[in-house]
Amino acid sequence: MSIPKETRQILEGLSLDSDFLSSDSSLSDIPNDFDREAEPLLDPTHDSSTKSIELLSPPTTSPPSTPLKQTNLLWPETPRISKPKLPKVSPYFPALLDDPESCLPFPPVDAPLFGLIQEQLAHDPFRLLIATIFLNRTRGGVALPVLFKVFARYPTTDAMATADRTELVSMIHCLGFQNQRARKCISIAQIWQTNPPVKNKRYRKLHYPRKLDGRDVGPFECTDDEDHRVAWEIAHLPGVGAYSLDSWRIFCRDELRGLATDWKGSGATTDGFVPEWKSVLPQDKELRAYLTWMWLKEGWIWDRHTGDLTPASEKMMKAAQKGGVAHEEDGNWILETSPVRKAPNGFQVD
Repeated sequence: MSIPKETRQILEGLSLDSDFLSSDSSLSDIPNDFDREAEPLLDPTHDSSTKSIELLSPPTTSPPSTPLKQTNLLWPETPRISKPKLPKVSPYFPALLDDPESCLPFPPVDAPLFGLIQEQLAHDPFRLLIATIFLNRTRGGVALPVLFKVFARYPTTDAMATADRTELVSMIHCLGFQNQRARKCISIAQIWQTNPPVKNKRYRKLHYPRKLDGRDVGPFECTDDEDHRVAWEIAHLPGVGAYSLDSWRIFCRDELRGLATDWKGSGATTDGFVPEWKSVLPQDKELRAYLTWMWLKEGWIWDRHTGDLTPASEKMMKAAQKGGVAHEEDGNWILETSPVRKAPNGFQVD
């Protein structure tokens, strides 16, 4: 598939090759019954698991005969957790994208951007949420060109809200689950028209970000910022799952609330301001890699299970300043840097 002009422009703006789009996804906001494509309706508030926007596929060549030096980007001996089971998927879905050893480029910590599409859409939260729907369990090389075509056809929220569903389904057919994706996009746009996310209006999301969160908020209740119960400004939108919420919190929430002009804390309006991204513990592996990178920028090793921080060693920071390719093992990101020999106990040594 040729890459559309809009895609090339974004890649050129990030100084990235077209190979950056050859990606897989591992987790999904698509609920378990999304494989029942023939059903006429789905509950638009159906809860969902998480999804990944993965922008590079793992290498297919055999590993080099000389092992690579590996720098653990999380503190050693992070406790293992059981891997969540993927939902059943339609036989018509393009591919089963459960990749236990994914890898991706890890930019130097002084780079301005990591390379996620969310960084480009951070100031447009509506489009960011639409992007998370398109990238659910779908290779970026397939999803992103289609996404940009849809943005061109429906350039505003109003245009998406009045979209002909048959036409939209036809445009996104190659992604799989096209009927459900189209319904999500149109429904989100319609609710956005009448009840857009705003500061000081929050809604419950059951069991997000932790189990039992949201149970003390009524299904149709709207809370304000003086209410300390867990609720979120976009949780009333249909089909918004944990991955979408994590992405929005990291890249959009501070700006919506008027606390800063971007997700990095620029233009913070209060003393001691802490950006929202520092409190997110995503399950998506690319968001975990991104937060690992963001914390390393500040000299910390971040534990993705607890959020605990440990000062990064000088050796770690030197590796992070060079960047490279990282792969995930048991939830930890390992930065491959240079050839080394292995000690008898299996640990990497200089």
